[in-house]
Amino acid sequence: MKLLGILILSLSFTQCASVKMENNPPFKIGSANYSYITGGVKGSYNSTNLIINFTTKESVNFKNVYFQSRITKAVVEQHGDKQYIAARYKTSSSKAQKDLVLHANSKEEYGNTSKENFPFELKENEAVISYSIGEKIHYVKVENIKKEKKVFMQ
Repeated sequence: MKLLGILILSLSFTQCASVKMENNPPFKIGSANYSYITGGVKGSYNSTNLIINFTTKESVNFKNVYFQSRITKAVVEQHGDKQYIAARYKTSSSKAQKDLVLHANSKEEYGNTSKENFPFELKENEAVISYSIGEKIHYVKVENIKKEKKVFMQ
């Protein structure tokens, strides 16, 4: 049993070590900020919204955003002439904690997430964006993300 624990621990370290951050991505990060959103009605959900302004002359296939021990799909939005990567994380205790799917067919377990499997060591104001070029996945770190005031919805 101890051997199995050591093996799993060593594999998790090799996974983290194999993720290399890109120094020259095909886009430029502008401002980045996040805010906590709280619903005003009982049973409504809370979320953390991360907005990253970027510019690019190329087409970029953004995949995921890793932020505060959570992972979500990157959503590209355009407002006027500005482009944003939006990452919205549900943080309500009842909705953020979903049941894990355990199945003999591993494909049925797609979508299971766990904080133990979060692949990066990040500060509260740092995020990692994954994007693909061809078949290869690249990663870029976003630092100094500004925390905005908490938003209370009614």
